[in-house]
Amino acid sequence: MIKPNRVLAVAMLLVSSDAWSGVAERTLSLELTVDATQDWRNELQWSKAQTRQHYRISTRLRSDGRLYADNLLDPDPARRLDIKQDFYTYQGLLELKREFGGRLPDASQVKAEISSATLIGSEACVPGTACPSSSPQRYTAIAALQSNTRQQLESFMQSYEKPGGRWLYFTGYAGCPNQIDLQYRAHFAGQQAFDHKRKNLQPFEMDRQATTQGSEEDKRRLCDRFVITYDTRAGQMYLENVYWPALIGTSQRKTNRGIEQSQVELSPPTEVMGWVSAQLEKALPSGRRQAPLRLTLPLDGNSTVLGQFDGPAMVSLSWDFH
Repeated sequence: MIKPNRVLAVAMLLVSSDAWSGVAERTLSLELTVDATQDWRNELQWSKAQTRQHYRISTRLRSDGRLYADNLLDPDPARRLDIKQDFYTYQGLLELKREFGGRLPDASQVKAEISSATLIGSEACVPGTACPSSSPQRYTAIAALQSNTRQQLESFMQSYEKPGGRWLYFTGYAGCPNQIDLQYRAHFAGQQAFDHKRKNLQPFEMDRQATTQGSEEDKRRLCDRFVITYDTRAGQMYLENVYWPALIGTSQRKTNRGIEQSQVELSPPTEVMGWVSAQLEKALPSGRRQAPLRLTLPLDGNSTVLGQFDGPAMVSLSWDFH
């Protein structure tokens, strides 16, 4: 929400028109490979696991072609929050102006939406989080109408039309072209007590696997998951919240009692996800990274068995944004 003492302070987000303004769309491509083994031990219980995982996605992102003065994904959390709130407010004000014939409405003209806008404008609800609206931009704008004059808000909006920007904002859009190719295989073998008192040790083997090119719902969700900013001066991109579509696979466990089968949701190891995010939060538009990691969280996601988990992983990541 726009704070009255900030409206005329500085031009938070500026735009200009130069050669970069013509860049309307780019394709983000990510490819991740994980090869790992892991040992688990809890007293007499133990297992050895090995996995190979391959994730490849590409999705189209769209820019409005404007160059903004501030990075929507600024590395400083507090500054990023302010920039996002102001940017979404600006978008919402544009929406309201179009709806009301090119003029910002009075708060009384949108009275029916004010109760929801009050929540949106609070510290508890920020655009991009769980806000009670499919259009948080609109509600941040309505909240701004309650605490600023029309003149203040018009001045705020005019700040977007001054030259000197450097940042392109890219977001997903409905119906974007994308591709998904996900593969997961893991094998576990060892000795474990499956009874309640953990006394009756049994040998076991477990296999998990999945392959998918993504459902229509997966592809729909992929279209609105990524936000990227591009620094036209430094030639670097910033990416927030790396997303991999859900991978539903089969799990088959063999013990002396027989074979148990189930469906499970599979995903890259937690340590790998953290590493990937660190590589892409600020990067060149294309690149490749490879690194050895230690996996100390259970590969099968089951931490209830307690004990110690440890094993090496070789991780390879490549990306392209053109």
